[in-house]
Amino acid sequence: MAKVYASWRDFPLGDWRWPNFSPQEIASKGEGELLIDPGSMDKLQALRTALGKPLMITSAYRSAAHNKRVGGATHSQHRLGKAFDVMMTNQDPAAFERAARSAGFTGFGHYPKSGFMHIDTGPARRWNDGSDFPTATESKIAPTPQFQTEPKRETVIDIVTKPGVLVGAGGAATGVATAVKAFPEWAAGAALIILVCAFVAWLAVKMIARPSDV
Repeated sequence: MAKVYASWRDFPLGDWRWPNFSPQEIASKGEGELLIDPGSMDKLQALRTALGKPLMITSAYRSAAHNKRVGGATHSQHRLGKAFDVMMTNQDPAAFERAARSAGFTGFGHYPKSGFMHIDTGPARRWNDGSDFPTATESKIAPTPQFQTEPKRETVIDIVTKPGVLVGAGGAATGVATAVKAFPEWAAGAALIILVCAFVAWLAVKMIARPSDV
């Protein structure tokens, strides 16, 4: 008879060989009692590996108290650590059942209204009609979030052609700005320097031409 641990914390971690599952995940809900059936756990790990996606387990081993609370059968395979209830949220039920049979599971119970499938390694049987399960569940998976694209970096041309830039140069600014747009970006820096020099020269001429104060 397999050993029953009062708490999943008591299970020797060195003996745990199922990388995609944890003792806490397989333990009875509530008090955390744990019993492991190694053969059934090997099949569960083989199923997880074959599917390549997480198995969301809502119930695995059940203590006598927990089994009574949920109204489980007296001789439920859950009491032996041989049964697992798996949510179908991220699974295709038909494909899941085929993979579970290939992994060695023999008992199947379908619960479409609750969204899970019971699988076990007990006597071969199948109950409840699974036809109410959706054939695919991709629509239930949240879409990939859409993020805003990175803002465009402001170039020299963008700066030069902004409204109001170099307004003091008068109407010449408009013509120069239009011409700058046609320049490749490598020439924009030189164009800006020339434009600034012209503006400075224009200011100097205006200052010289102004009558001196009396």
